[in-house]
Amino acid sequence: MADSPPAKRKRKGDPDVDGKPRPIRSEIWYDDGSVVIQANSTQFRVHRSILSAHSSVLKDMVPNAEELVEGCPIILLSDSAEDMAHLLKALHDRR
Repeated sequence: MADSPPAKRKRKGDPDVDGKPRPIRSEIWYDDGSVVIQANSTQFRVHRSILSAHSSVLKDMVPNAEELVEGCPIILLSDSAEDMAHLLKALHDRR
């Protein structure tokens, strides 16, 4: 009987079973956020009310209510994660 090697631990960004990269949680993650925005494979948990107050485009986006992350619906965007991080920091951190 041959011993099989131990299973390797998955790292952040490793492909999931379907070959797509696993989502990575960004540093912009508010525990009381109401929606998760995903750009590329990076997720941001933010306040939908703040997005709506500053952007009619984001206000009109319909989240995918079938797929939830920690109880929050996801809005999938084609923007780069870096661009989305800059936008969300500007909207949420008004210092």
